[in-house]
Amino acid sequence: YEVVDKYSSEILRYYICQTAAGENISFNWEDVKQKQRNLLVLANTSNYLTQIKSNESKKIGLEERYILSRLNNAIKNTQDLFENYSFDKTITELEKLFLDISRVYIKLVRDKEDEEVYSVLKESYIKMLKMFSCICPLVTENIWQQLRKEKIVKEESVHLTSWPDIDTKKIDKKLEEEFALTLEVIEKGLAVRDQAQIGLKWPLAKAEVKCKEKISSGLQEIIARQLNVKKVIMEKGDAIAVKLDTKMTPELEAEGFAREISRKVQAMRKKAGLVKEDKIELVIVVEGDFKKIIEKQVTMVKDRTNSKKVSIETSNPSKKYKEEAKEKIKDKELLLLFNRV
Repeated sequence: YEVVDKYSSEILRYYICQTAAGENISFNWEDVKQKQRNLLVLANTSNYLTQIKSNESKKIGLEERYILSRLNNAIKNTQDLFENYSFDKTITELEKLFLDISRVYIKLVRDKEDEEVYSVLKESYIKMLKMFSCICPLVTENIWQQLRKEKIVKEESVHLTSWPDIDTKKIDKKLEEEFALTLEVIEKGLAVRDQAQIGLKWPLAKAEVKCKEKISSGLQEIIARQLNVKKVIMEKGDAIAVKLDTKMTPELEAEGFAREISRKVQAMRKKAGLVKEDKIELVIVVEGDFKKIIEKQVTMVKDRTNSKKVSIETSNPSKKYKEEAKEKIKDKELLLLFNRV
């Protein structure tokens, strides 16, 4: 990504400043490369914020409450570290925050409406940039100017903004602890999926979760979404363990095919330069009995691909379509065709 490559010297600043004053620097190229990857995450979050730019909403879900708590905790902790001259420790604090924004919050809310996500992501990301500008002044300024072009921020420079205020009412340490537990359950569940070689697009009937601590119903719903299971059954246990029901029913398989088709159409849309709001007319050409399976999932495919119309055919249509791709999902071959409408 250009913004990172352009300021390669700042990667070294970011890396070296994490060493406490008076300590020898144990230089390691792999650690430097990790800092570069972290800055790519930082820059790509800006791209995502620009893509979902929309009207701001006051809706606050569990995921929003979590990241706002993390944000305000990080502001408080970073401010304390600066005031105590522990400059090297501020890097870890801020690094954890922007990686959480990208790898936890954005991952959890990808299926939410943009309006619900935009306000909180904007607040979290911009306040984080203001703090991180002390560590990487050039990279953060470059990102800030891109956001300014998009009218996401107004100030002339990130370095002409004020240090973000702490909203202690939004700090919820218990929720952060519950989320840490939830994320561990999700990680173990995804590992079980990998072992069973079942892709995440294929829904499963249930997940049985053993856990010593209680997990609220709201967080159980997040686990269900992230593991793509229809329900989560909680049991008491000394350690976290996840067991997935891997039996694939015809209904679950049909939904899995629909998800995979939707993903491939989305990739085609992106390649064709379409944005989220653009509507398409989609035709899916399949073989024989496969038509009956997909027809039951037309509504899902329509919603996920932003299609005005979806047709399932067993032969090539006479009408010409601008976008076309042959695909294979498991043992099924199909042809995807669409025009923008």
